[in-house]
Amino acid sequence: MEKIGLFASGGKFSKIAFNEMKSMGFLPVVFSFDTPVFSHYNDQIVLRFGDIEGFVRYACNLGIKQVVFAGKINALDIFKKAVAESGARFLAGVKRFDSENILNNLVDFLEKNHIKTIPLTKVFKKYLAQEKIYTSIKLEKQHWSNILYGWHVAKQMAKMKIGQSVAAKNQMIIAVEAVEGTDRMILRSGKLCDGFTVVKVMRNGQDVRFDLPTVGPSTIRNISKAGGNILAVEANKTVMIDIEKMISLANTHSITIVGFCGKEIM
Repeated sequence: MEKIGLFASGGKFSKIAFNEMKSMGFLPVVFSFDTPVFSHYNDQIVLRFGDIEGFVRYACNLGIKQVVFAGKINALDIFKKAVAESGARFLAGVKRFDSENILNNLVDFLEKNHIKTIPLTKVFKKYLAQEKIYTSIKLEKQHWSNILYGWHVAKQMAKMKIGQSVAAKNQMIIAVEAVEGTDRMILRSGKLCDGFTVVKVMRNGQDVRFDLPTVGPSTIRNISKAGGNILAVEANKTVMIDIEKMISLANTHSITIVGFCGKEIM
């Protein structure tokens, strides 16, 4: 059985990637920074934060030629944590410290060391949102207008690498996601108004080897807590974690979930 590297940071996203790798016939070797992410699993290697040369050494010794990135690297951690020496050398050659640019440089570094990164779209194929309304509450014309407006703004924000999500109401942008992430943006929106729509998209040209928009039950819980009523995600591009739980929560809290491709679903 071929070994494959799995960079993980814990949570359901990493667990799904782990199980999918096994179902594809691979033996996952789990790598993480600072602390182990899975209990009761032996093939697990903990590295100092940013020790990418250490990863390459382990990969070479174990015969690993492919890797999956199924964990978040928060760009702010670079300023908060002690970075391993090899990571500091790597970062010295990085011009911009946004997460996407750091990971782009990391993928290039790994490829130079003969380690290929598998696209997340291949790993999470069956978890990608479909173009449909998932929940029981119907959408009216004004809802679609708001979703479409949020979609266009979110696409522009993603293009500028600011964030992937916006909150909108009455075709007015309430909040834009930045480095804080979608959940905190949602809660921030709830301090301004209720009855808002959350739209989450993928940037055109976004590198699917290490980044896909992702939503899950916590997204629905936060929308409910903040007083929102619609979650619209880009179909075929957004990972939906634990979709059955998401639908159940959404129906309970009168929230509509829709997979969207830029046009109204009849």
